[in-house]
Amino acid sequence: MRKILGLIAVLAIGYYIRGVVWNRVVSGVTENNSDCLAVLGSTTTEVDGGNYIVGNVQNNCDRSFSNVTVTFKLDRTQGVSESFSEGGAYAYVRDVKAGESREFKSALPVAKNATFRFDGINAF
Repeated sequence: MRKILGLIAVLAIGYYIRGVVWNRVVSGVTENNSDCLAVLGSTTTEVDGGNYIVGNVQNNCDRSFSNVTVTFKLDRTQGVSESFSEGGAYAYVRDVKAGESREFKSALPVAKNATFRFDGINAF
């Protein structure tokens, strides 16, 4: 009888983990978080001889995000590179708590005369 009760308990715990906990984790990672996060502003600044996109991201939700990626489109410049496709720039922020505003800086430098526009934000 104990073995049967133990087996039922193990199956119930497995069902709970697979059904409830797993669905929470998956929905937390795959849901659209664009309503929770906002870029408050962005500009370029020179840091250690390189020109970077900097700004702030605001978490407007009651949950934290461990990883936030802010993406920008770099406009093509006139001249030789005009025939190339648009470039992209990415900035990363970690551990953004609920209600918190955090600074970001693009991962790689951009040209001094680069023009850019906000493209999107991803978080989990």
